[in-house]
Parts: sequence; structure tokens; C-alpha cells
Amino acid sequence: MPPWLTPTRTRPTTPASADDAGTEPQVHLWGYALRREWPDGTHDLFGFTPRADVALRRLDRDRSYWRTGPVRPTAVYLVPVHAADVTTHPVRDCRKPSCPDVPQRGQR
Repeated sequence: MPPWLTPTRTRPTTPASADDAGTEPQVHLWGYALRREWPDGTHDLFGFTPRADVALRRLDRDRSYWRTGPVRPTAVYLVPVHAADVTTHPVRDCRKPSCPDVPQRGQR
């Protein structure tokens, strides 16, 4: 397993005041998602999980699915991401350069 695929941790947060108690998530969750690059320059970001072993299984399954098809992504790989990045990401045809795209970048 690559060194950057280590188990993730959660960091509890406390609201700044009692009024903010219901507006922010209680845990900032880091994990892994699959990024699928397409020949037209778009990408998909999906399949968030905080567990590295589950992420690797999903990566293997996705790669094997697309391996023999007539239409194939140019790349499929794991990226370390924050859960919010995946839930707010467009479902298809994203071209934003700010999306997570470097496998070695993530939680510090």
C-alpha cells in the first residue's frame, strides 16, 4: 500500500458560540475518492470513503469495469479528499482546475 494511503483521522470541532452549534458539522472527515479523467478534459469525483482498503477495492473494481469497454477514461486513480469536496462536486462533466487531482496531496 502506498505510504499516502494511511488510515485517516477525524478531528472534532467545537462551535465558536452556542448559536453556531447546529450550523457546522461536528467532524471534519478526510478520506479517499476516485477521480476518473475523460479524453475531453472533464473528470468525475466520486466514491468517498474514509477507509483506504475500501477505496482500493473500489479503484480495482472501477478500473476492471472500464478496461474492456469501447469508451474508456484516460485515467482512474485515488485522491485524498475532504468529504465536503466530494459531496459538493458536480456529478458529471466537471472542468474546474481546483478539484483534488494529485494522489499524494491530502491531509497534512
